[in-house]
Amino acid sequence: MSALTMAQQSFDINGLWNSDLLINSELNFENNFPISSNVKDWLFSVSYGSEFSGKTNSYLNQISVIKSFGNHLFKAMYLPGFQKEFLFSTGQSIILSDTNSQSLKADYVYKELFGFGYSYNLNEKISFGLNLKFFNQTFTQEVIKPVFSDTNYLVIETEKDDIDLWKADLGMSYKFSENFLVSLASLNLLTSESNPQYDYNKNFLLNTDRSFSFAISIKPLQNSAINVIYETDNSFAGSLNQFFRLNNDKIGISITAFHDKFQNPFINSISPSLVYSSKYFDFALSGIKYFEKRKDISSFKKFSDNGIKNLLHNQFSFDKVNLTVNFKLNTKSEQQIKILDAEIKRDIFPALSEEYLDKPIAVAKVVNLTDKLLTVKPAVRINGINKDIIQLGNYQIAAYDTAEIPVYAFIPENIQIDKATLSYAEIYFYSNTEQKDDEIQKPILINSINSWDGEVKNLRYFIKKDLAFSQSYAKQLLSNYKSQLDTIPNALADFYKAKILFNNIIKNLTYVSDPRIKWDFVQYPSETLKLKGGDCDDLSVLFSSLLESIGIETALIDYRSRNEIRHVNVLVNTKLSPQQALLITENDSKYFIRKNEAGVDEVWIAVETTSLTDFDTAWGLGSEIFNGEALDKMGLLNGDVQIIDVY
Repeated sequence: MSALTMAQQSFDINGLWNSDLLINSELNFENNFPISSNVKDWLFSVSYGSEFSGKTNSYLNQISVIKSFGNHLFKAMYLPGFQKEFLFSTGQSIILSDTNSQSLKADYVYKELFGFGYSYNLNEKISFGLNLKFFNQTFTQEVIKPVFSDTNYLVIETEKDDIDLWKADLGMSYKFSENFLVSLASLNLLTSESNPQYDYNKNFLLNTDRSFSFAISIKPLQNSAINVIYETDNSFAGSLNQFFRLNNDKIGISITAFHDKFQNPFINSISPSLVYSSKYFDFALSGIKYFEKRKDISSFKKFSDNGIKNLLHNQFSFDKVNLTVNFKLNTKSEQQIKILDAEIKRDIFPALSEEYLDKPIAVAKVVNLTDKLLTVKPAVRINGINKDIIQLGNYQIAAYDTAEIPVYAFIPENIQIDKATLSYAEIYFYSNTEQKDDEIQKPILINSINSWDGEVKNLRYFIKKDLAFSQSYAKQLLSNYKSQLDTIPNALADFYKAKILFNNIIKNLTYVSDPRIKWDFVQYPSETLKLKGGDCDDLSVLFSSLLESIGIETALIDYRSRNEIRHVNVLVNTKLSPQQALLITENDSKYFIRKNEAGVDEVWIAVETTSLTDFDTAWGLGSEIFNGEALDKMGLLNGDVQIIDVY
């Protein structure tokens, strides 16, 4: 004979359900897969059933409790109804003193008494689980033993074995999408069993051979599911679930079919189930119908040769009906918003801190889980940037609707990041409470304080940041030319200050070509002077910052028409009127007329900061480039050339 086989994991007294279709609940308690993360806080469950053999036997099946702590879930089960008893005649008999004979009996009782489970949700997709189960096997057999005394005689004695078995199994689940879940679990991975006192009982012990179970669950429609569990001993179960919404509650129906090699026919039974799921309660009514006609009496040979596959579902089982009642207690604030996903839209450039007040760093896809209009508040904390969670903006989402919500970040102006770092953004969503409804973590690149996104308009942040240094440096240089500046007309003051500053700073500077394609490293004015050189971006930032620091208005010219190798230089406001332009040049192609905020025309001149010879040469080259690309090629009209005011 073969030893008995351990419990078939594909059988559950409630049938086979996709727990995601229930309302914060669970109906599959016996398998080794991770506990459903659908349970939000406390779940208390009790099941009562009846089995229809020659007579109806009713019993308490199970009492279970599940508790959720964040990403951790714990389960405890008491299973008084998970047992099976077999009473046989041993084939021996004894003739009593009154000449009547008495057959000897053997009693085999198998019980699963307790179960404990733990699950950890690593993230939205992956979960791991651990299950412990405790079994008891009680074997009682009557035997004949002689008694030797003055008169020899035979007596009936009872030999009893009480054997305990613990088993531990691991499981994991991977959710490929909201509609496709795959799970894998061990069977009898680790076992600990006490030894029987009598060797002849070893053949009746539960089998602890290792095997595995594999499950998939597919939701082809929003409220329906197809579930299949396969075990490596070629047993399987499959079910169809369909739910219907009833206001805020749900009604579900399910049909589960079972197969194993110890029962006939190929599909040996079906289990229809009906469940009503609400916010606080579930009521599940299920049954099992066997296609093979079952007998109240079976032979000991059939039992000893094949054993049983499952304590509740085996070739000696009868039709059953079961009622499960779940009570859900939520001591937490109920989740109203769920984040489905989030996409990082831009890297972090610390120098461009103001940009992030108007442009989101991410867009999150969220769903309103309630039947009412919700005001949601996105928030973010970027590791390495923010110590606190920053909440910016309010948005409304209709009942049960899904929306894409922008997420804005706050970047402190004084942040100092020396080198680029791959960090992460923690994105949170709040509804009407101070407790967050959901969160998600996404990787994000934090660039150094000198990094620039390639947009010329954002060079103004590098110009402004070092303004105190630039002002001190510019005033010190100009103080050496005080007597000269005092003799020139006031109208020419800004022009000559610009000329003096340019001619002085270029003495120790070298142009270093650094063509940019997508991003760049930009030096602050103090760094350019210290390093004694830079590219067109660095030199334009230095010259513009020195002028702006003493009140001379500047603009940046972005030459976009140069394709991948774009160029920038500086436009300087001389504050001269068009009539006064003759004070600095008779060549009208060397200046450009722009209106100020009051609508008054003013003379601006283009300076090519990479021309490190003298101011007049740089002015001439700047004018030549500007006239050629901005005016002659109509770059200003078609967008190939842009003028960007620093302030």
